[in-house]
Amino acid sequence: METCKKILAQANIVPRLHLVRKKEGGGTEGTGIHRVKLLGDKACKVKNYKTQEVEYGIELLVEEDGEKKKYTFPMKNEVGEIHYLVEKMSSFDIGDEVIMEYKRQPGAGARGMIDVILSVKKGPEENKLVDLGKVKDIKDEDIPVLEEEDYGAPPAEFFGKEE
Repeated sequence: METCKKILAQANIVPRLHLVRKKEGGGTEGTGIHRVKLLGDKACKVKNYKTQEVEYGIELLVEEDGEKKKYTFPMKNEVGEIHYLVEKMSSFDIGDEVIMEYKRQPGAGARGMIDVILSVKKGPEENKLVDLGKVKDIKDEDIPVLEEEDYGAPPAEFFGKEE
């Protein structure tokens, strides 16, 4: 197996982080808890496992037990909305350690989801404690309300077709 690892390293191929595996009799199961350090992310193209069409996705670069791995997921879900992992991963910083685990959704049959929770904060706000005595109270009327048009959106070509 060491020869295979050397070949992958020389070819600059990063192995995948497998959170789900197929069971022998059919169906899927999780591979357990994976504690990983977030090293980066980028937009990429992935193949939709249901339609077999190429679509835009996100590739995470992580480190697990000292080994770099990648994990990809689609940018949009089945109904064309932004995938829940895009929103979830946007709350973390490079350097954070997170726990990733495949979990079955209760009452959804064979469907599952990837749960991601923060383990150790290592990003720009590295483990800073806040003295609550120094935090100012903010009045509700001082909090700006953002209209939907203020959020902006990626260009249509980023999603692969004009909308």
